[in-house]
Amino acid sequence: MEIILMFTTALLALVCAQDIGFPGLRDEDPPGKQPPRLSDNRIPIHIPGRCPENQILYPGDQKHDWVCDCGPGFIYLPSADGCFAAYRKGPCPDNQILILPKGKVVPECVSNPCRTDGFVRYEDQCYELDKSGGPCKPASEGGGIFGVNGTTFALECLKDTQPLNLINFPSNCPPGSRRSASNCRPEY
Repeated sequence: MEIILMFTTALLALVCAQDIGFPGLRDEDPPGKQPPRLSDNRIPIHIPGRCPENQILYPGDQKHDWVCDCGPGFIYLPSADGCFAAYRKGPCPDNQILILPKGKVVPECVSNPCRTDGFVRYEDQCYELDKSGGPCKPASEGGGIFGVNGTTFALECLKDTQPLNLINFPSNCPPGSRRSASNCRPEY
């Protein structure tokens, strides 16, 4: 018994005496420097059937780590455990739309004064989403399509008509994302 106790004590001392290291940091790096994220060099992708509806794969912080999260223009509603289009009915009761209030993490169902899904109040009038015209000038005059900005969730005239633009993708953990409602890693 005494030999086992001595062996365990020696092994514990050996393990505790080892230097502790952090992946991605070198000894010569200044204190406080953050390690580079692997996700900085990868772009989100869509693989049909891999993620739930309205979600795509975002790169995680490990080499082979990918996380399903809401695509641009979709917001995560924890109570329904799903991603839904902003300013649309989604899981809300009739005559309501799902929005992400400024400064909030969790979206809310609010009354839609236009009372029709796909139409929203903007500058005291109802306009149809994802359509040219309405409050927007024609594209030839610098206008665009009236819709929801996929990053800020603001109603505006969108110059880029692509529903999913991988070149100007939102940050690693934008407001309204599934990750922001649970455990985002802070941006450095």
